Amino acid sequence: LQTCLLDRLSGPLCDAVRGREDSQRLLEHVERSNLFLVALDEERQWYRYHHLFAEVLRSRLQQQQPFLVPELHLRASSWYEQHKLFDEAVTHALAIPDVEHAARLIEQYAQFTNFPSQFQTLLGWLNRLPDALVRTQPSLCLMHAITLMLTHQLEKTAARVQDTERCLQENIPAEQRRTILGQVAAFRSQLARLVGDYERCVPLAHQALELLPETKEMSLTLMLHASALGTAANAYLVDGDMTPVAERFVETTVASVRAMGNLPTTMRSISNLARLQLLQGRLRQAAVTIEQAAQLASEHGGLQALINGADYYFVLGDVWREWNQLDRSEQHLVQGMGLVKETATADAEMITRGYLALARLQQARGESNQALATLDAFTQVADQRGFAPTLLAHGAAVRAQVELGQGNLVAAIHWAETHGLSEVSDLSYPREQEYLTLVRVRIAQAREHPTGPFLSQALVLLERLLEDAEPKARMSSIIEILILRALALHALGDSTGALTALGRALALAEPQGYIRLFLEEGAPMTVLLRQAYTQKIMPEYTAALLEASGEHGTMIPLLHTTQQSPLIEPLTRRERAVLGLLIDGASNREIAEHLVLSVNTVKKHVFNICSKLNVQSRAQVVARARTLNLL
Repeated sequence: LQTCLLDRLSGPLCDAVRGREDSQRLLEHVERSNLFLVALDEERQWYRYHHLFAEVLRSRLQQQQPFLVPELHLRASSWYEQHKLFDEAVTHALAIPDVEHAARLIEQYAQFTNFPSQFQTLLGWLNRLPDALVRTQPSLCLMHAITLMLTHQLEKTAARVQDTERCLQENIPAEQRRTILGQVAAFRSQLARLVGDYERCVPLAHQALELLPETKEMSLTLMLHASALGTAANAYLVDGDMTPVAERFVETTVASVRAMGNLPTTMRSISNLARLQLLQGRLRQAAVTIEQAAQLASEHGGLQALINGADYYFVLGDVWREWNQLDRSEQHLVQGMGLVKETATADAEMITRGYLALARLQQARGESNQALATLDAFTQVADQRGFAPTLLAHGAAVRAQVELGQGNLVAAIHWAETHGLSEVSDLSYPREQEYLTLVRVRIAQAREHPTGPFLSQALVLLERLLEDAEPKARMSSIIEILILRALALHALGDSTGALTALGRALALAEPQGYIRLFLEEGAPMTVLLRQAYTQKIMPEYTAALLEASGEHGTMIPLLHTTQQSPLIEPLTRRERAVLGLLIDGASNREIAEHLVLSVNTVKKHVFNICSKLNVQSRAQVVARARTLNLL
């Protein structure tokens, strides 16, 4: 009767609850007698009662010995605590009820488990503790704040963080105070990152790293330290610095958080590195890097099991869109959007990129109305979740570009006039895309009013943007700036200057296979590309861009006069070796063994070959290679 309160039974546990030492023998006897006892393992160490039998016993215990129930729960809780089985220890402590003992156990629980993965259980416990008790314990306040954040109860989350800070008014040791301050800074950084406010979250993350002690033990401090480290690596999104030094810091962060065993932050750090590489203009490397996230996720339940798993699809979807592989891009973006809609705690910045990439894809397909509908949906989500103003401004800038594409100059001008933009105001990297959209508006205005000041304004702003982007190694920005400079000079009547700027853009873009960045500028860019082709400025690449824009058959005579490779980017010597083995039907592992490479390196070469040949499968690689007589 005394053991009926236990959800599962073992000899030592029952001994502790009963105050006897013969429980294992009795358990074995009861099982052999088929008396409503079920073994839970082959070693016969753990058992459980049939649930109906257990209910009968509990009812009888409550009727005959109600005074004994709290004592039995206390014995069970103590045994579980000694064996660091905190789930059961807390459950029995709450059943006594001994809320102070339960609170101490919950704090220990956080030291021995990755509690965010069990946040629903933790939230249930904390909600059963008296509010007055929780508010006096800083670690309980923070744990409660984290569980509330994971269920997107942000107002309650902020209140709990304030409770934590109020705890600091008490007389506590200096070292503990410093740790709590670091935990609060790290958590405030998380909250700011969740809504996409990187101008707040990055400095808070650095503050947290200065305050938090280093530890290797599983704890709340370790979890918050890993989160702060991952967020600090987002600094390039604030200052626009994507130099090799900045990249090394991001790479180091991936290794550091991975060593800490923090899976969500590791996934976020890998995605962060891939996004940095995209902004550096290294599309191919970004695609390879983000595959690490998919491989890691496959070992832990798949991308759908992770809060920011959708980022894998968003990064690759945007790469495929840029390479004008629109069907493939759509597949990835739609999958990513499906994952985003299933979670309430994904990062706002990631959600924003997903919506905006989908809108750009729809615009590339000529589906402007659908693009505007996607942007409307984004605005609604952003308002509901309290996204940072910077993200809403990004969405508005993309909408202005879509309006321009539809010929709605009035709407685009209205956007420019109402968003506080000026060609002479201080530049801020988070607003760079807004400034580039403003340039597009000014160029469009100049076409309507050739004698106005619009082109000179655009060129001044572009020069300032280029001066900021070049020393910070933002190659993607540099290419876009040069494209817009070429269009502005062309509208000004400076054909020589326009072709010079376009030539620079083509030279920088060709190694990574950029396509959409040129095509999205529409008919004026097509005119410029024809002139560049006629002038033999990177003719193969220019011809490929014109063909992608729908200009068929006009480049063949010139192409037949050249002896260069028919590819936008020729295959390297190693890629040709891999291609030869692919044609022979070798698997990735067989290629790796033959060329003495790792399988991951072979996958990277196969990915690059597919990109350069503009195909999506091994069979297509073989067919395309034979058509082009590459071997």
